[in-house]
Amino acid sequence: MSHEQNLILANVKKRDLFALWEKAKAQGFATPNIGLLTDIIACPGGDFCSLANAKSIPIGLAIQERFNGLDYVYDLGDVSLNISGCINACGHHHVGNIGILGVDKDGSEWYQVTLGGEQSSGATGAHLGRVIGPSFSADEMPDVMTKVIDTFVENRQEGEHFIETYNRIGITPFKERVYASRQPAHA
Repeated sequence: MSHEQNLILANVKKRDLFALWEKAKAQGFATPNIGLLTDIIACPGGDFCSLANAKSIPIGLAIQERFNGLDYVYDLGDVSLNISGCINACGHHHVGNIGILGVDKDGSEWYQVTLGGEQSSGATGAHLGRVIGPSFSADEMPDVMTKVIDTFVENRQEGEHFIETYNRIGITPFKERVYASRQPAHA
């Protein structure tokens, strides 16, 4: 396993690659989405971990279902999405271009979104994502992701990746789009 949760099958002979790919595909292990939005890094979350505040796997699955068109995710280009079920950060949410952290609010599962994280050691180096604002319920997460991605698509320049667009325009356009339909809190 790689740290991105992808399987690495070493020492496979070239003549055996196609047959291996066919068997992997039949088992659902051959989705060609490495580095794309649906190549999600997620900890086991509340389904399997007693430390977690919230479930990670159902959130990841809901987002994958929302963005299941491979042509669309290829057009988006490189976008890292990382999900952690608690502050222990086993899913490395803090360094995902888009990060989701499960939090407990009065015994209920909620999700905090961060943007702008990078694990790259390239020209800009590694960066922690910034929280965009108050957390969301599990049911809201696919719509939140759609709004984040729509903001990226509407603002990106030719050939720009998510993190480049984010670094150029900042957090404000994303935050405004995501929270536009929420009513202000009453005092």
